[in-house]
Amino acid sequence: MGEKNNPMLDEITKLVGVLSVELPTAAAKSLLGNGDREALRQTGWKAYDAWISLANETANGLYSNRVFGEVVGRSIGAALRVQRVVDAAASAVFGNLWPAIGLPTESAVTALRDEVKALRSEVRALGEELRNGDAEDELAAADDYAAARSAEAQNAAAAMIWNGYRPEQPRVRGSRKEGKKSVAL
Repeated sequence: MGEKNNPMLDEITKLVGVLSVELPTAAAKSLLGNGDREALRQTGWKAYDAWISLANETANGLYSNRVFGEVVGRSIGAALRVQRVVDAAASAVFGNLWPAIGLPTESAVTALRDEVKALRSEVRALGEELRNGDAEDELAAADDYAAARSAEAQNAAAAMIWNGYRPEQPRVRGSRKEGKKSVAL
């Protein structure tokens, strides 16, 4: 009688042989200095290939099982129906909640991104003009402003205006408020 060869049993035997004999032997040889690292690397790849082959055979066995196929087919259909229900509920809840909270819509965010992109390109173009010397008027105006600002910075009144500084009113000694002590806690 012809003996049937079981591919799953062959893969398990191959993996156990590599993991229990070949890999520990190659690792011990490499640690003791008798073996080279290339042999250890090849044995590691052999163990990896045996593991992948076993996983492949397991998946093939599952997919060829009719009961498993029917269960997975039904569960995929059920998962798609659940996804539709969740999507409908999320759009109903967040469709009304989004504007109530005041969060921007996708189109508003996209428009804002486009605006920022346009501003960036405009700033780059102005920077190029400044580097090329095409914008002498803008540079002159900036220099005039800087000169005026530095002259005003030396004036105390200008510092108050620019910085919002307001000195306290000077206190006169012997005033009423200075003599009283508060007893409130």
